[in-house]
Amino acid sequence: MNSKPQEDVMVLKQKMADLQSKLAQYEAQRNDSNALKLENKRLTEELERAEAKVRELTKQIEEVVAENIILKELAWQSEKRYEELTKLKQEKEELERRLAQSKIHFPTEEGENWFFHTLRQQNAIIKRKEKNDSPPSSAPFSFSEGTEEK
Repeated sequence: MNSKPQEDVMVLKQKMADLQSKLAQYEAQRNDSNALKLENKRLTEELERAEAKVRELTKQIEEVVAENIILKELAWQSEKRYEELTKLKQEKEELERRLAQSKIHFPTEEGENWFFHTLRQQNAIIKRKEKNDSPPSSAPFSFSEGTEEK
């Protein structure tokens, strides 16, 4: 009879050890679950920060793309202006060359420009026609009507 209570005590001790082990496992799992919940919360916050950063960077990219479009347009306009300036420079050089050639063909008195030289020639033609008493049919332009030539 003595062995029966001792066996019962042994079985109860084993059950108690087994239950304590299971309790420790559950507590460990609960701690792991809490740790996972904390880790999940931390990762969620980190994800939210990363998404905010992505939105910010996306906005910056859109601004840079828009700025790039504007810069390309300005570069295109600058290129067109450069081409226009180059063309105008060539035209200026051509006109200067023509002017130099015209000075060779139309010698003028010192200090007199082409306009006054041409005006004097026109006035001389008109005076010659007036001397011949023939009225000018189509007189070239003149600014010296009623004034005498110096």
